Amino acid sequence: MSLAVSGGTRWQVTILYLLLVKAYTGRVKLQIYRKPTDTDQYLNFNSHHPIEHKLSVVRTLLERSNSIVTDSEDKEKEDTHVEEILRTCRYPEWSTRKVKRQNDLKMVQKKKAKQQHPSIKCSLVMIPYVEHISEVVARTMMKYDVHVAMRPWKTLKGTLVHPKDKPEKENITECVYKVPCANCDKIYIVET
Repeated sequence: MSLAVSGGTRWQVTILYLLLVKAYTGRVKLQIYRKPTDTDQYLNFNSHHPIEHKLSVVRTLLERSNSIVTDSEDKEKEDTHVEEILRTCRYPEWSTRKVKRQNDLKMVQKKKAKQQHPSIKCSLVMIPYVEHISEVVARTMMKYDVHVAMRPWKTLKGTLVHPKDKPEKENITECVYKVPCANCDKIYIVET
């Protein structure tokens, strides 16, 4: 958290990605804060990820703008900035329109669901992402009211990063062994 006082009674406070600005008039408004080093790089639309992961980038940026920014002029600036970011990351225009439609539909469905059934929960299944197959599985599961979340099954981290090497058996120390005798009921216990 940082506080920057810039003359008179105007001040700014940043908390994570939230910027609180108090104008000279005394009115406090909320904006999105970006560090000066922010690159606005997000998941590229042409990368090998499920379409839902790509649409969630759009959804996150739009929901952040809608839920945080309080001033209509600032909201227009933020929406323009989000559209530029998405264009840079090669997102087609239909992706933004689709997410906006989904958000509008979701709001209507939530209102109806709260009125009809206030405490119904749905099932969620996590599956590995395999292009063209996972999408079919997800559509099939949705027919049975089972939501599907997909995750990459093979990642660079999983392939390259091994924080601990497995020790060779002959190099293992400070172990206790219990060895039963093959000829009698005696047990030999030894510590390395």
